[in-house]
Amino acid sequence: MWATAIGDPTDAMPLPDFVIVGERRCGTTSLYHALDRHPGVYLPPKTELSYFIEDELTSAHWIDGEADAAAWSATHDVAGYEALFREGEGAAAVGHKGADLLFWAAAHPRMARFAPEARLIVTLRDPTDRAWSQYWNEVGKGRETLGFEEALAEEESRAKRSDWARFHLSYRARGFYAASLSKLFEVFPRERVHVVTIGELKGRPDETMAGLCNFLGLDPSVGLAGAGERRNENWTTVPRPWADRPGLRPITRAYSKAMKKIVRPLAPTKEARRRALRKLEMPFRRPATGIPMSHETRDRLREFYAPSVEDLEKLLGRSFAEWKP
Repeated sequence: MWATAIGDPTDAMPLPDFVIVGERRCGTTSLYHALDRHPGVYLPPKTELSYFIEDELTSAHWIDGEADAAAWSATHDVAGYEALFREGEGAAAVGHKGADLLFWAAAHPRMARFAPEARLIVTLRDPTDRAWSQYWNEVGKGRETLGFEEALAEEESRAKRSDWARFHLSYRARGFYAASLSKLFEVFPRERVHVVTIGELKGRPDETMAGLCNFLGLDPSVGLAGAGERRNENWTTVPRPWADRPGLRPITRAYSKAMKKIVRPLAPTKEARRRALRKLEMPFRRPATGIPMSHETRDRLREFYAPSVEDLEKLLGRSFAEWKP
């Protein structure tokens, strides 16, 4: 079940059959691991492939100006893309994940050119909760230094100044799912796009995964164990109020540094190290996931997103009433 590049000099070149295209903080990593359990699926070991995104946007540090689309075209080709999946030759379905591909419209025609027969999987989430989760994820990665309300207020001006900021710090804009999907449908037929929500993946994992398997032409009776497991948690922690006092900050930093040295050789995986470190740092730091959004901000965002949610309902012909005010 290999896709074939159209209009490319390399005939019958094997290319991915499906791509998980996002959105960020909507369960794409959990879906990646769920599909990876299926015996007929090959996914590359790297969970996030940013092949269709301009290289400078993946930088950890702010970059002003527009992304260089011409440079991307000059340095990427079908052969290079195909080389990422050679180990999957012979699998019933080959795919990869790129959680930014739905939002970044410049990636849509690139995907269509490189993998024209691919099926796309979109994961969505209450846009208000998604924005909050992304914000704390960016704080944890050191890319966000503003408070949430200030970041929302500065979002449009930052995006105009920098494509890097539009790519990483668009907390509200990434929640305009109808707009993103409409752009995607201009390039890919709707019948080749399958939309699920994080609520469906968590609440009805077997049914949801069976539907995805049918969409991909896979046997839905195997490889679905643990389909509802949560992955890619938000690991961001913040200092407890008393620990963030000027006189105590050096102690907090020293304790955190010492715990990292202790955990590193003892925990076998990155996720295990994160879990252990989060527990050990509890006296000084608390998980950002436990910090609630203010009622005022939540209500304001729900009202802000209401027209977009209605557009999404019309576009997909299904209800998202739980996302409305």
